[in-house]
Amino acid sequence: MLSLKNKELAPIINFLSAVELSPKASRCRSKLVKKLLEKHTELKEDLEDIIEKYGQRDDKGEIIRLENGNVDFSEDTKEEGIKEQEELLYEEISINLDEIKKKVKFLVTNLDQLDAKLSGYDAEIYDLLMDKLEEEI
Repeated sequence: MLSLKNKELAPIINFLSAVELSPKASRCRSKLVKKLLEKHTELKEDLEDIIEKYGQRDDKGEIIRLENGNVDFSEDTKEEGIKEQEELLYEEISINLDEIKKKVKFLVTNLDQLDAKLSGYDAEIYDLLMDKLEEEI
């Protein structure tokens, strides 16, 4: 089981989607990204539930969305909403890799031999991803 925090899903998906891999490794990546996207969809639904529960509303009772798409929480429930949102983002999730276990080893080998320079956030995500995948093989 691949264990991640919800907040790690999007950065890992973005990293994996952007990296250039051989066709065989790319197939495994695609299957892994598909599994990650399923969990990310669940996360977005859970975040939307929190927004519905704590989001600031206009006179018509509609959630007020800012220009950037974000939502402010109502003043009277702001602390509770932020706490619930943070708990969700730091929640550990598990992804079953049994059906692609053999391919994961090949993916790890390809990522390990990646001929690209990484720095900053990409380097951190790469390190996190490699640690998590190496635990699986």
